[in-house]
Amino acid sequence: IPVGASVFASNIGSEHFIGLVGSGAASGIGVGAFELDATTLLQVLGHVFVPVYIASQVSTLPAYMEKRFGGKQRIRLYLTFLSLVLYIFTKISVNLYSGALFIERALVWYRASGV
Repeated sequence: IPVGASVFASNIGSEHFIGLVGSGAASGIGVGAFELDATTLLQVLGHVFVPVYIASQVSTLPAYMEKRFGGKQRIRLYLTFLSLVLYIFTKISVNLYSGALFIERALVWYRASGV
């Protein structure tokens, strides 16, 4: 249950309140079907990768890659750095902007004070 809660909590952000709700109101149930498909795909990927991670005695992709391709820490550091940079430029920036947009619309505040 903690793993499922962690996946759910890391997947929900302010872009859901702005983007998905707006798209759902405009186009209907299709947006919800996309999210339902995502949960099904996460379960399939869990059934495929959890046994591999358990057998390898690792819990993250960088640790698995380090173990799989030798003890080179350079692979692990590269994947960790790449994940952080991509997360900052894609997820965090969108969350900050959409969160500020939500606060601006919901509380009638200026957008810069929402960030």
